[in-house]
Amino acid sequence: MRVMLNLAYIAPGRVGGSEEYAVRLVRAVVERQPDDIELRIFASRPFFGTYPDLKALGDAKLSGAASRPLRILSESTALSRGSVDVDVVHHFGGRLPALRAARPAHVVTVHDLQPVHQPANFSWVKRRYLNWALPRSVTKAEIVATPSEWVGESIVDAYGVPPTRVRAVSSTWDDDDRVDPALAERFADRRVILYPAVTHPHKAHDVLIRAVGELARHRSDVVLALPGGEGSAEAAVRRTIESVGASVERLGRVTAPELRGLLASAGVLAFPSDYEGFGLPVLEAMRAGIPVVAGGAVAVAEVLGGTGRVVAHPDPSAWAAALDDALNAPAGDLEAARNRAEHYAPANAAERLISVWRDAAAHASTTD
Repeated sequence: MRVMLNLAYIAPGRVGGSEEYAVRLVRAVVERQPDDIELRIFASRPFFGTYPDLKALGDAKLSGAASRPLRILSESTALSRGSVDVDVVHHFGGRLPALRAARPAHVVTVHDLQPVHQPANFSWVKRRYLNWALPRSVTKAEIVATPSEWVGESIVDAYGVPPTRVRAVSSTWDDDDRVDPALAERFADRRVILYPAVTHPHKAHDVLIRAVGELARHRSDVVLALPGGEGSAEAAVRRTIESVGASVERLGRVTAPELRGLLASAGVLAFPSDYEGFGLPVLEAMRAGIPVVAGGAVAVAEVLGGTGRVVAHPDPSAWAAALDDALNAPAGDLEAARNRAEHYAPANAAERLISVWRDAAAHASTTD
């Protein structure tokens, strides 16, 4: 079975968690690739520069940084021409190209329905495009892959896609164990509450910052570390930090080894986001045995699977109490989270993804 992976949407470092989702899954499959599957990747040259271990699978390379107009055009031309002899094309970017080869089966990964559920977070132009592209993609693909059961159920409810054509293919952890402890050493004498996230509005940084400010009034040893790029709520987040004071450190973008160092030294992983399709930092913390306090995002509660602590309402006082409790989490709680994390192990994730490709190819062969 020949499978083409369309990763043209990935401009390294610019598309957030969906990049980690795709790369981790592809690597998991490559490491366990069955003899009867041939993988190819359609992506930009910067993608292969960032991920040289995947370069050997590069079937076609876009020049430049895969700008949106170039990517859309190339998916309907170069990708369409290059996939006539494959059995499955998997579009990880959430949309089917306007033009595509008729022969292969098409799988599309939809990471979430935030444009439908929280349209205010998107420009008018992008909303108009997504309102056209999303329903078209999920109704025409042989199989729709989603990072969580919750996203799949949302697609079924929103577009009437038969549940049998929607499959959860969850992400997995990162096997890279390189650690840079430099940032973590800055907080060696304090209990770190870690929240790695871009400052988008739905990430709810303000609630967490105010909660830590409240907690710091009777726990002078805590510090909130905020790594992550700048989103549209950055200015508001910085104003809230200024009002709270020295118990919060805005770190900006950090490297993956630096983030692993911060996680290894953290007392708690906080994740107040009110909308997520999965929640990779939560999974990483569970695997590492770090207590988790999460917000109201349904998919994150799904990942936790009854472990950790969920604060469903954006109440800083409730968050402060939950964080204080998590800093003294019993060992039994942490072991339960580690066991839950095994569900998302790379081998399991690869098996789920390969199963989707096989089912898509089988579906296409019965409808030829």
